[in-house]
Amino acid sequence: MYASEEENTIFKLTREHGLTIGKIKNKENVTKSALASLRIGVKSYFKTYQVASDKRVVKDMYIEKDHPFYEDSMERIALFCENTDYQEVYLQCVFHFHHFFELLLKDILGSVHPKLAYKVNLNGDNSSTILDVLLNKRPYDLTSDNTAEFMTSLNRVISLMKLEGDTSSIPVISKIISDNKQTLVDLNQLRNRVWHKGVYVLRLNELDQFISQNVFPLVNKCLEFSDYNKLESYWKYKKSTLDPINEIIKSGQEQIDYERIAFFKAYGLACYTIPIWKFDLDQIEERANAIVKAIDDMDVTTCFVCNMETLLVSTETDFDTDEEGAPVSIWVKSIGAECLNCSLKISPDIGEPQSHGVDCDILWRFEDVLIET
Repeated sequence: MYASEEENTIFKLTREHGLTIGKIKNKENVTKSALASLRIGVKSYFKTYQVASDKRVVKDMYIEKDHPFYEDSMERIALFCENTDYQEVYLQCVFHFHHFFELLLKDILGSVHPKLAYKVNLNGDNSSTILDVLLNKRPYDLTSDNTAEFMTSLNRVISLMKLEGDTSSIPVISKIISDNKQTLVDLNQLRNRVWHKGVYVLRLNELDQFISQNVFPLVNKCLEFSDYNKLESYWKYKKSTLDPINEIIKSGQEQIDYERIAFFKAYGLACYTIPIWKFDLDQIEERANAIVKAIDDMDVTTCFVCNMETLLVSTETDFDTDEEGAPVSIWVKSIGAECLNCSLKISPDIGEPQSHGVDCDILWRFEDVLIET
């Protein structure tokens, strides 16, 4: 069977191809793809824990300045920026948070006037002047089919606060954007440094600071005080005992707790993968128990994210010998845990889950067993 002539033709993009992803139903000023980008941005940030844990740099984040190995730890964190896996999740994180805020800004402007988010053939970003043109108070036709760039949109939203007369149509979120302008300016700079130059990434500790202290708090405020509220099903992880975003925000206050942030990044990523369907949970638990029976250095316990007995904890054994080579002591220690149900994956580098407010038994083992001679 031969392919049709159309199938053999080299693809050429036309207006007939593709579909436009528009607004959320009954939400005229909420762009659906903005929420998709928010979801990707959050998940990508959460993934930075696993990448860092695999490369064993998580504990370097906790080293105090007065520690003798502080400089060595900072050097390892800097070197980690060269890791391709870290660069991948970093780029996804920055690009998609930037995209979310860019579309949010344009939706805010669109709620004031349908064309306020578009390019206009007029110098300046003052929304008052632009609205004056758009409302035909001047004999100009200055609108364009293309939307404004990020910084132009940001400045227009901020300038809404200066409108005179009836300000009832000015969204409350305009003040929130104005109060947090520097966060968005910094995010735009981070995006541009990579997008246009391709040579710049934040160190992991710096990224943790920026997300926990700046980005996540602003995301929460924007979602609460805009048309984007009550749309968690489009972007947010499934509910568990604790909310990882809020916990990460708390961990970034005052003296930043990198260990706790690392823990809740792993916790949050697992919340995204909690299965919706529960019809095969018995089979998953049976599989977990079968693995434990088949592998000596493996235990199973209840997962503190999905609450199923499917969290496999791996251990390893080491020993010391005397001068004649006979073992005199044996160490058994945990090296990692992974849930077969929600895919939670953590290592002892994040400390005991109990210390982060999770209701569970002691997870990590470290036993020194002396052998009688």
